Amino acid sequence: MLCSQKRKDKQLRLKEKMNKTNPLSAIYYMKENKGRTFLGIFMMLLATLMFLAGNYIHSTVYIFEKEFVYSDKLVLAGIQSTDEEYRDFAAFRKMVEEDEKLEYVDVTAYGFSGMQHGTVLGLLVGGWSYVFNSASDMEKVFAHLGIEGDFSNCKHNSIIISQDFANDKGIKLGDTLDHSFDENLNRTFTVDAVIDDGSFCTFYIYEDNDSLGRLYIYSDVMEGEELYSYVKKLAEGKKVQIAESERSVVLPQFYVFYALFYAVDILIAIVLAVTINSVITGQYLKRTYEFGIYRALGRSRKEVKKKVAAEILFMNIIACIVGGAAILLFTYLINELVYMKKGLHLLFFSKTGLMGFILCDMLMALPLIWSKGRLMSRADVTEF
Repeated sequence: MLCSQKRKDKQLRLKEKMNKTNPLSAIYYMKENKGRTFLGIFMMLLATLMFLAGNYIHSTVYIFEKEFVYSDKLVLAGIQSTDEEYRDFAAFRKMVEEDEKLEYVDVTAYGFSGMQHGTVLGLLVGGWSYVFNSASDMEKVFAHLGIEGDFSNCKHNSIIISQDFANDKGIKLGDTLDHSFDENLNRTFTVDAVIDDGSFCTFYIYEDNDSLGRLYIYSDVMEGEELYSYVKKLAEGKKVQIAESERSVVLPQFYVFYALFYAVDILIAIVLAVTINSVITGQYLKRTYEFGIYRALGRSRKEVKKKVAAEILFMNIIACIVGGAAILLFTYLINELVYMKKGLHLLFFSKTGLMGFILCDMLMALPLIWSKGRLMSRADVTEF
């Protein structure tokens, strides 16, 4: 058994040695043509930038993920102002109260907007907002949402935000905020609690027992679309407004970003493919005699195409590794030096970035492999 292993090791070393000296090996060409190889790798490396661009797009959407989770667990139902609507709302509230699957808290009928916050793309976007009629109601809902913190100072006209939100806006515990700080604030509030939940929600406490016209409805057995559908069915036939989930409101607003990203991705892939094709074509045309000799020595067209494909794929793999490492290093540094100080975070990996890179790389590399393999497989030494 030991002899068998030694024999395998010897065969493996011999194979590696042959690959280093075999002219049909992709490694052999790259070793003997370092300048051309470096140029090809550098141009292919540009495709990895689409991975970084996709991460920026997805990071902007991901910043809402915690808010989506809260919205999936909390349904807002309310009315406008007419007497008929109020009667319907009172009947609906009674149904919610009697439903064993549902819990609720009463909320003022006045609307409150979330404050604006930054993103890694440099855009200002508005966060979701929640308003509670008392600190005890807020803590009751927070327990359901899994939000923890010190709320002992919370009272009428308190505002509660996350530490990330505070870092982004330059807010400290005890600060007083009004319309001059953010245009969405129509009253004066005091920051009486800062929580560590990573969301960019704005939580208000506004005590108003005279104008209660909304409900936050939640359940221990349902959430997401199931909960929304259940509440909507309960309100069927009544003039009660059931607010859409944040996920269904926010995500469509970013579809245009995704559409633009993939359109630019394809455009860049085409430009890279044309540019790299021009450079690589010149390199391979100079090697026509080399491939003609291979054909004269009896190498098949399939073998020639495999050699071309191996060379291009090997350069592409090196470009992906180098580009990926550079992007990870860049992401780490910019998070540590810039974004984390602002309560923001650029994702190291995202499906959007991966899909953007794969699309760009395939549109660039596959036509190159096909066209150059086809060109070199037709090389004929008798034409020189």
